[in-house]
Amino acid sequence: MSLHVQHFFTELLDLPVHERRVIGDACYAVISPDSPLRLRIEFAQTIRHREYGGLRLSILHPDQGVLDNAYLSFADHSTFTVRDSRIGRQPGHDGYGVIRDWHHDDISPWIGAALTPLSHAIQDYLNVWVPGLAPTTTAVAERDRSVQHDTDPAPARGCWLTDADFLTRLHRATPLWLDIVDSVLDDDFPLTEALTGTRDHAAQLLGIPPAFGLLIEAEAAAQIVQAAGLPVGSPFGPALAAGIDHIAGLPAEQQQQLVKAAARRCALTTPVPASLRPAIAPPRSSNPARPSRGR
Repeated sequence: MSLHVQHFFTELLDLPVHERRVIGDACYAVISPDSPLRLRIEFAQTIRHREYGGLRLSILHPDQGVLDNAYLSFADHSTFTVRDSRIGRQPGHDGYGVIRDWHHDDISPWIGAALTPLSHAIQDYLNVWVPGLAPTTTAVAERDRSVQHDTDPAPARGCWLTDADFLTRLHRATPLWLDIVDSVLDDDFPLTEALTGTRDHAAQLLGIPPAFGLLIEAEAAAQIVQAAGLPVGSPFGPALAAGIDHIAGLPAEQQQQLVKAAARRCALTTPVPASLRPAIAPPRSSNPARPSRGR
């Protein structure tokens, strides 16, 4: 499994730096064009091989070498608190607050990560070495803000419920995400952890602000619960949560069967985009034998 360092350092982690480059598994950054200091960020390995518990920061000088080191742990900065709490993993449990590179698929280990506290901690650290450093927003963050400004359908008012184009994109993305969940379950990831990852990939799957990732997570969860024949209720209600908890307690093989069934069912019921629908109804065939309206 790749650590996806390029994606992590250039697209996910918001750094208040002038320029950055990823070389190998480390990120090197020009802190300020007026300062000779450089920042290096690496993944800090635990005592286990290919297991990482945080980030190691180093301040570099072209003549004096390494001036300082700092360690920022994922656990101390709540990077995976949501991920771990959803699967009942507590401090002291195996796998709490860490990522691992033990597998051979291409699923990002950053699914479910909350990186804002880490970004703030890095900014505080850099301000010690370059006082008065103004936070600069990355191009990706700027792009995300632009997308949110242009296309955010006011989620607080629930306007997305009446946005047909948005709902179409939501339904079209759900089968894709269910396929991803299926592949993650192959690698022994818990169902709840796999579902949480939808939030991080919402912008890529739907072309909408990442804040709407919760909607696709709820949509995928509802499809799985329906496939199990359990009551769904409202998208964020107790019935759906109880259904997912019940399924998460089933043997892994049964969970995966339900996810596959949900993906098939969702693909069959995915609406056709308006742009692909005929402008007028096609003429009726003279053949009296007509297909049924479906199940």
